[in-house]
Amino acid sequence: MKSLLTIILLVLAGILQPADPYISSKDYDVGSFHRNKQSSKSPKRVYIQKFRALFEVFEEASSSTAAYKNESANSVTTVSGTKTRMGVQLSGVDIPDFQKLVDEAYADFVAQLEADGYEIISAEEAGKTDYYAGYTKLKGGATSTDQVKGFVMVTPSDYEYWVKGVSNSGREKGTFTDTSSKLSQDLGEAYIAEATFVFPFVALDASSVSWGNYASSKVKADINLRLDVSTSTKDNEQMSLTSFAKGFTNSGASATLASRVRFVAGHMASSPMFDSSTGLKRAVYFDGVFKEDKLVEVTSAEVATFSKTGYPQLVMVSGGELNLASHYVACDTKTYIEAAKGSMKELIGSGIYNFKTLVKD
Repeated sequence: MKSLLTIILLVLAGILQPADPYISSKDYDVGSFHRNKQSSKSPKRVYIQKFRALFEVFEEASSSTAAYKNESANSVTTVSGTKTRMGVQLSGVDIPDFQKLVDEAYADFVAQLEADGYEIISAEEAGKTDYYAGYTKLKGGATSTDQVKGFVMVTPSDYEYWVKGVSNSGREKGTFTDTSSKLSQDLGEAYIAEATFVFPFVALDASSVSWGNYASSKVKADINLRLDVSTSTKDNEQMSLTSFAKGFTNSGASATLASRVRFVAGHMASSPMFDSSTGLKRAVYFDGVFKEDKLVEVTSAEVATFSKTGYPQLVMVSGGELNLASHYVACDTKTYIEAAKGSMKELIGSGIYNFKTLVKD
C-alpha cells in the first residue's frame, strides 16, 4: 500500500507541476554593480522611469538587380532589371490586446515592489527635479507607431512619464536617453527602474543574383514570435508605419532598446553606484503562435535576344520591373497573448528578484 501511495503522489506531482518556463535560466543575462554599499544610502523608494513594450506589426524588405547587356559578334542579349519587395503585417492581435498585456504587466511590477515595502514615486514628484526641467509629461496608454520602425510601442494606462518633447508626427524626443543615475541623485538616491520588452514576429532576408543571361531578386520571411534581446531606433527620426511603407525616412541618432528589467541608484560622474540589470543573452522563441512560418517572393528577369541591326532595339519586360507583394500573417491569438504575458511576467519576476538580492549584498 505504501508503495502504491508513493506512486500516486509522484503521478500527481507530475500532473500539477507548472509548465516549462518561457525563459530558461540559461537565457538570462544578469548584470550587477554595487559600490560603496549604495543600498544603505538609498531609501526604499522607486521611480519607474520607463515601462514599455514594443510589438512588431509590420516589416518590409526589398532586393533588386540592375539591367545589363551581353553583346557578341552577331547578337545582343538584354537582361531586364528586377526588384522584389515584401511587406508582412501581423494579424490576429490588435491594440486592445497589447494594452491589456502591458497594463497587467505593470500592475504586477508595482505589486511586487510594494509587497516588499517599496514606495512608488509619482511622475509629479519626479517632475520637480532639475533633471526633468523643460521636459513634457505624457500620460500612458496611448499607443505609438512613431517610435520604432514597424513596431507599436505601448505604455501602461495608469502611468505618466516625462520626455524632452513630442515632434509633429507624434514621435517622442529623448524617450530612450539613459542618464538615470543623475535622476536618482535628484530624488535623494532613490532607485530608478526600467522595464522594456521587445516582441518581433518576422525576420526578412533579401538577396539577388545576376549572371550570364539570368537575373533574379528574392525576399524570404521567417515567421516566429520572440522576445528579443534588443531593437534599434533613431532618437530624432520621424517615422510612422505610413511613411515607412512609402520609404520615407529622416536620419537621426541611433539608440538601442533592450528587453530588460533594470534598477539603478546613486550617481558618480555619468555612472550609477548601484546597477541591477536582468536581460537576455539570446532571443527567446515561442512555438505554436503561427501556422505559416515561411514566405518567399522571387522576381526573375525577362531575357530578350536579338540579331544586331542598325537601328535601336525595343525590349519589353514581362510583368514590369517591380513586383510588390503584401502578406498578412495570422497568429493564434490565445497562444500569442499567453506567450507575451508569460515571458513578461517571468522577466519581471527575475528582474525584481535579482534587484532585491543585490540590495542585500
